[in-house]
Amino acid sequence: MNYFPTRFPLILASSSTIRQRLLTEAGVKAIAIPAHIDEDALRNNAQNNSIAEMTYALANAKADAISKQSSENDIIIAADQILECNGTIFAKPSSIEDARRHLQYLRGRTHTLYTALVLWKNKKCVWQHLSTPQLTMRNFSDAFLEQYLRYDSHEIIHCVGAYRMEGPGIHLFKHIEGEMDAVLGLPRLPLLEALRCHAGLMT
Repeated sequence: MNYFPTRFPLILASSSTIRQRLLTEAGVKAIAIPAHIDEDALRNNAQNNSIAEMTYALANAKADAISKQSSENDIIIAADQILECNGTIFAKPSSIEDARRHLQYLRGRTHTLYTALVLWKNKKCVWQHLSTPQLTMRNFSDAFLEQYLRYDSHEIIHCVGAYRMEGPGIHLFKHIEGEMDAVLGLPRLPLLEALRCHAGLMT
């Protein structure tokens, strides 16, 4: 595949296949390296911060972890998401039972998906961006919920909100306000502009 070249190598600090796919589809080549951080500990330490600050802290922690094993010339892209509904913060479900509880609470309600995106260069953050799409779930039936949990059980426990918008999770919603890329975890328009500025992506 042909890519739009960058002056510096790009690293995507993520194991997310959808984030990798979004970059590839945009013609941007990046090496994906998962960042291993203690997200629960970071959330606990940031409890007095705003949700935006907490989301940035998680994304920056991922970039920092990868920066320790990369060269100074590498450009590191990192992202994280936090879901908030009526003052309640949701992390990834720990089990199918947990996913069921999350979806029962979110059903018929509007929630905000905080999506933080950061760019690191020379071992420090040089750019950051926050998107806050609003998503409204429809009032789906209990029968649908159980079918959905059976259908996508292996994937949804790895997803904030217990849904994959790029998959069957789309059936859960009746309205989305905001960038679909932000919902998927990688807002590409602001990212591409940042890469033109900081990574030498073709202008």
